[in-house]
Amino acid sequence: MQEIACEDRTCAAAARVPAFDVGTGSILRFPKNQKYMTHSVECAVRAAREAVSLSNIQGAGVDPWRVALYTASGQTGLEYDEFFEALSVAWPEGREMDYKYLGGVPSRLIDPYFSIRTLANGGLGLISMELGARGPGANYVHSDSASAQSLISGCSDLMEDRCDAAVVGGYDSLLGSASLLAYLKSGLLSPSPPDIAYRPFDRERDGLVLGAGAGFLVLERSDDAHARGAKVLAEVSCVRCAMELHGDPWPALCPGTIGPLIEEAVDEGIDFAVATGAGTVEADRAEAAALGAVLGCEVPVTALKSQTGYLGAATALVELGLGLLCARQGRVPAIARHNAPDDGCPLKFVRGQSRCLAEKSPCGLFLSCSWGGQVAAIVARAVKN
Repeated sequence: MQEIACEDRTCAAAARVPAFDVGTGSILRFPKNQKYMTHSVECAVRAAREAVSLSNIQGAGVDPWRVALYTASGQTGLEYDEFFEALSVAWPEGREMDYKYLGGVPSRLIDPYFSIRTLANGGLGLISMELGARGPGANYVHSDSASAQSLISGCSDLMEDRCDAAVVGGYDSLLGSASLLAYLKSGLLSPSPPDIAYRPFDRERDGLVLGAGAGFLVLERSDDAHARGAKVLAEVSCVRCAMELHGDPWPALCPGTIGPLIEEAVDEGIDFAVATGAGTVEADRAEAAALGAVLGCEVPVTALKSQTGYLGAATALVELGLGLLCARQGRVPAIARHNAPDDGCPLKFVRGQSRCLAEKSPCGLFLSCSWGGQVAAIVARAVKN
């Protein structure tokens, strides 16, 4: 978490991605495309390239026409600050606010590529070019569950033989002025300083912290991956999405919507759970009740948003990837800054230090829930070294 400046100091923390230049080194096949990329798309390109490199599907000679690509994008559209400088020149004090004054010098102060960079599916096209993926593809914009939708599509294509490999992922940045103001107005942002902000399920929790990031996975059929000697990190058991239909500021997971999926997951033998962890009193308590009703109170539960910040459309696959990588090492990471248990959340939360997993191939339940009501649950089993 890092400190940021925000009006009236009603929020003070953000989860920023450390600075990097996607145009340096060998990240981009087509460096000229960088001018079309927002920061979140740069994160997506880097994550997708790293995933493909680690999978070695290109070195294995997988036909590009049989490589699917499904992405999930979040905050898109114009940011107000794209036009601030131009408008301040076009509309000096005393002049009427008419768009006819935007010609000449003001127009040259507007980035000519802004309309391309703000396309919801811009990342899909640019990643496809970078990877040379020519198979089926699509982009989803369902907030937190968007990257779960990309995972569903990739799995479906593999099962129905439309591809031999699928690159799936999500990316988002909620650190622009429009997002910050929207969450600020909703009262969802934590006003605490970075060292204590965003502490899901803690008795003193006071909201969330916005962030930016991306997560991508490469999927293959199990037989194909083992036949080519690929290093398998995990196995996906099932993915389900649903929609909450009530007007709370942050819809909470409830048994009526997602309980049946959790019950199905119990048949798999859940060894740990990654909760949504919205960080608000009502949402956390409702989620704890839903999890406790089906999983009981002995399954270790963590909330990775305390480590990453709230990542919007990148959430589902970032948390899936992080959770499975930790599980492969036999650990469940602790909820950061969780110091005071809430009696209204009677679950076995991982606090203080990470929790050891004794199982050879631990199975995890990963939950995501958005401000808009979209919910998703993923069940996946880590494959240890």
